[in-house]
Amino acid sequence: MFWKRWASRDRAPRLRRGSFRDLLLSMLTFGTVVGVATPLVAKQLLHMEQALTIRFGVISVSMGLLLGCVNFKLFEALVLGRIAKVVRGMRAISRSVAGAADDPEELSKIRKLDVTSDDPIGQAAAVFNDMADSISRRIAVESRTRKLLAELSANVELEPVSRQILEAVASVCGAKAGVLYGDTGQRLDLLASFGIDRAKDLPGRIDATQGLAERALMTGGLLFVCPEREGLEWIQLSTPLGGFHPTSLALVPLMAEQRPVGLAAVACVEDELSERQRLLLDAIRMQAAPYLHTAILHKKLRELAAVDELTRILNRRFGVRRLDEEFSRSVRHGVPVSVIMMDIDRFKALNDTFGHDAGDVVLTAVASSLESNVRSGDVVCRYGGDEFMIVAPGMGVNDAAAAAERFRRIIETSPVRWGDQSLHVTVSCGAASWPVVRASSGEEIVTAADEALYHAKESGRNCVSVHQGDKVTPLPPIAENAEPVSL
Repeated sequence: MFWKRWASRDRAPRLRRGSFRDLLLSMLTFGTVVGVATPLVAKQLLHMEQALTIRFGVISVSMGLLLGCVNFKLFEALVLGRIAKVVRGMRAISRSVAGAADDPEELSKIRKLDVTSDDPIGQAAAVFNDMADSISRRIAVESRTRKLLAELSANVELEPVSRQILEAVASVCGAKAGVLYGDTGQRLDLLASFGIDRAKDLPGRIDATQGLAERALMTGGLLFVCPEREGLEWIQLSTPLGGFHPTSLALVPLMAEQRPVGLAAVACVEDELSERQRLLLDAIRMQAAPYLHTAILHKKLRELAAVDELTRILNRRFGVRRLDEEFSRSVRHGVPVSVIMMDIDRFKALNDTFGHDAGDVVLTAVASSLESNVRSGDVVCRYGGDEFMIVAPGMGVNDAAAAAERFRRIIETSPVRWGDQSLHVTVSCGAASWPVVRASSGEEIVTAADEALYHAKESGRNCVSVHQGDKVTPLPPIAENAEPVSL
């Protein structure tokens, strides 16, 4: 009965089957030895004649066994009870930690073991608390990074990826402002920023081989610097009491395959991070860096796919896509949108006379001139061969005709250098505008502008024709006071 009662208690299996049995047997053995030795001691020291009798020996052994049982019960009350309490606490913490792997909220429910002594039991409880803390930190890091990586994996666009990474780094550091630069080539380009009052003073590009950037990227580790000492006065934060400069700036390199792909700089109140913050920050910057690298490559590939290799302006596919976007926006808001189609006059003859290399130079010069002289927001693309398309959102038909004439004059009065020769280049233009042209798509505006371009070609070239909705009319030359831009 006594053994069954012990076996049913909440104790570790090894304690019931091994330590408890060994302890009980050792106590009983100790009691037996004491009982057997007592008669001999009594005979020698006390000269008791009855000490060697069977009755006295039985009593002595019985008392020894009783002493062993009492010692065991005292051990149970003082030691085993505390061990059992520690074991129950360990099991509760283990369950909470196991649950936190699926639900991070469980981490807040973990309660540490009470450490009430400095003996081995207290030391074991303290060590277990440390272990539970370490596991909790790891789970918190994994949970935080898993959430961030899930957000990053859902997008490959550079802007949102950069913003998410910067916000995550700043959140760990407790920063209220920061910037993120990415390695898009030989230098680091500004990708994202927040919380900076003088954002216009932010350098759009920094050299990765000089200054603080080099120091941070060479070490690959977290670096704290003082902004004012390093000439970074443009970092200024606003509060209800006014603006102030942060006391410390944390430079956080983002490494992918041991190669830096980005550099975050966040404004901190403290110049040191806790162990938990450093652990989380290292996990974020190492695991998020490949996503930033992928987003940068995606942007480069998209730009390569969108840009005409020769003229470095948009190609036809992406020019038409932009036209469709602008047409939908114009219809939605009831504002006009115009298309100007432009063709280089006698381009085949130019190629036959001077060669295709000369033709490539002319195409590049015309594209550069157009891109330099359109409004901000207008779209220039190479539509095909020697034909160009200009999309002008918000521009009516009269303004489109005037813009086409201005482009024509600029190109006509700007000869193209080819070796020691000066090539005289002219263009023909056709303009069309919605809603003057009752188009239901961007493609129909292009068709109308092409009709106007064909009319200009048939009218003698080096002129502009305008589609008026029901007919195409030539545009008389318009006086141009501005100096043409040289090709």
